[in-house]
Amino acid sequence: MTETSGPGPDDEPRPVRGMTGRVLRAPFGGTSKSRHEAVWLDTGAGRWVLRRKHGPAMGDATLERYVGREIRCNGTLLAHTLLADDIEIVG
Repeated sequence: MTETSGPGPDDEPRPVRGMTGRVLRAPFGGTSKSRHEAVWLDTGAGRWVLRRKHGPAMGDATLERYVGREIRCNGTLLAHTLLADDIEIVG
């Protein structure tokens, strides 16, 4: 498993494989006008907004089935987002 704690110092996208964690729903956007509920992946070492590579940026109904579940995924880690290529329920 390759799990990272966040993007590198230059915030370049980084590929990840076998990242595991619990999916939850929580606010994103601080106190700004763009604050909204988002689906997150919490690995214990970090937390990222979870998106599917070919899914919508917000309101992805497909991700709802993962909320509360433990998953493993591969994808690309961005500053605050994990853009998942594939997602597998592991618990």
